[in-house]
Amino acid sequence: MARLSNQRLTAVAVGVALSAILLGACSGGSTTASSSASTAVLSSSASSSASSAGSAATGASSASGTPTLEQLFQGNEGNPPASSPPGAKDKDIWWISCGQQAESCAAYAAAGQEAAEALGWTFHLADGNLNTANGYATAMRTALAAQPDAIVQNAFSCTTDQPELQRAKDQGVPVIGVETTDCSDAGTGPALFTVPMVYSDEYPDNKSWWTGWGQVSADFIAADSGGQAKVITAFGEGDPQFDLLKAGFEESFAKCSGCEVVADVPWTVTDLAPNGPWVTALRNALIQHPDADYVWWPFDTNAVLSGGAKTVQQSGSTAKVVSGIGTAPALDLIRSDQMYAEGVARSDEWVSWAAIDQLNRHFNNEPSAPEGLGFVSINKDNNMPAEPGVSYQTKVDFKAAYKSAWGVG
Repeated sequence: MARLSNQRLTAVAVGVALSAILLGACSGGSTTASSSASTAVLSSSASSSASSAGSAATGASSASGTPTLEQLFQGNEGNPPASSPPGAKDKDIWWISCGQQAESCAAYAAAGQEAAEALGWTFHLADGNLNTANGYATAMRTALAAQPDAIVQNAFSCTTDQPELQRAKDQGVPVIGVETTDCSDAGTGPALFTVPMVYSDEYPDNKSWWTGWGQVSADFIAADSGGQAKVITAFGEGDPQFDLLKAGFEESFAKCSGCEVVADVPWTVTDLAPNGPWVTALRNALIQHPDADYVWWPFDTNAVLSGGAKTVQQSGSTAKVVSGIGTAPALDLIRSDQMYAEGVARSDEWVSWAAIDQLNRHFNNEPSAPEGLGFVSINKDNNMPAEPGVSYQTKVDFKAAYKSAWGVG
């Protein structure tokens, strides 16, 4: 896959924290989904108390073997590992932030610092600055010069700093990639993240994590519509994360025989300026397809910063707007009936603590372990925080679980 321009490289962080990067809003949430089949996305023992949504009964699946709405709202968040090696002593780690001016990138780093300091480690931050002036490679070089015990690369792809990652591997510096893709995933080179990030049993790596993001998104539309949906989609372009997400969506969506994508409105990060080219294309698609009953995009920035939700509303369309991540601004749009649902949400704070847990296992010469992470769906009646202005909050007390397993605090 071709290398990205600096403008498009900004989209690497978008794939994970796009809404927060461009909205300045934190995201959160969690659950788990299968990388190989959406039938494993959610537990069949989901709570029967979840409220109904859309035209489908929550107890009915849109297709044989696919999740019901109850299962999607229940999600399949697991728990952090119950046991762990003791906290490694006197470790010095560097966290490469996707861009501290973006609130979500800063939130990832703050959570990582909290987890590292709980173990008594020394934590250093290098700001990738959303890859402005080749910031990701520069930050990695800064970290390598300090000869750290390990490096966390957070929310930007291997393709942006491949030579530096190769240098880290050659020097024996462990690197874990968190909510990103490896160069082997992108087809640009070998695997360079030397500490595996195992999100869950169902999501054993970054590649399956992104595929699952797309699968759960499609499953939500299929289940909510009762297996009868005409959808305008909006897939991102120009980054391997987006390609994996799209592949997962298409795999699951194909199982819904009564579901149809009537138009796709693709975008790159430079298209997502408020009232920019992507919104214009979306407006045209809504005019051309007045029969569309769902509009879906993978990230909340499409809805909020770019003005996608407002565009659908102003068009007069009655299509249900479905987004992803679970940021506070997007959830507030759901509260005010300007958006319908979040097909996917997860806890980025938990992701950061999980990354530190994986490093601790590596320092103790133990393999990475499934961290219980995954996805959950949200609508006005299910998984919505009690107060406005709050992102999705997992019910799992992961911090206490990690501290207990590490034998600290």
